[in-house]
Amino acid sequence: MDKRPVPDLLTPMLKPIETINTLITAFRTASAPLDIKAKDSVVQIQPENAEARVILILDGALNIYRTADNLRFVRAAAPNLFGMQGSPFRNNLYQFRSEKGAVLETLPYSRAVELVSEHQLFKEVLDFQTYLSDFQAYRTNLLISKSTYQIVCAFLFELEMMPPEQRLRTSVFNYIHEHTHLARSGVMKILSDLRQGEYINIENGKLVAILKKLPREY
Repeated sequence: MDKRPVPDLLTPMLKPIETINTLITAFRTASAPLDIKAKDSVVQIQPENAEARVILILDGALNIYRTADNLRFVRAAAPNLFGMQGSPFRNNLYQFRSEKGAVLETLPYSRAVELVSEHQLFKEVLDFQTYLSDFQAYRTNLLISKSTYQIVCAFLFELEMMPPEQRLRTSVFNYIHEHTHLARSGVMKILSDLRQGEYINIENGKLVAILKKLPREY
């Protein structure tokens, strides 16, 4: 069955897990546990009056929000790391909030750069930065100059790609709204029409499956 996305919404490269694990292994020779006090604790990459740091996500996830409008940019699950850009501007564009049970470690940005040099990990850093850049471009492409229908379809495909146990705990509307701030009425109308057309199966507000290729036009 052809389940390619609605045309125009290109998807970024796959998460380079092997590359990320290689970087994490090197960085853990100098990292220390990061104490998380509670769910949704803010994790600062650029602490005030302190050196920038790199955050390693060993288990669980961080949710990343745009500082300007509190839009959830992405859920970044382990393995992952952030802070290698080394740019205060980029670091302050987003807020990082830990999920309950997340296991995080941290090390100074300057020490991470030293370890990259010591272990000759320049290609791994470049590959990972390419992935981050592509994902940011994908999100921008998805949200700018796209119809509500195109955006809803794109996030339905994102939900479909989640592991089933995570997808079936995730409200379709909440997921779309947190990432887009689209009006409830418009999103719910599109979801209702897709259900009635038997394009998607939603039970208790959760996406069970995309049943067939979504229409190009709404």
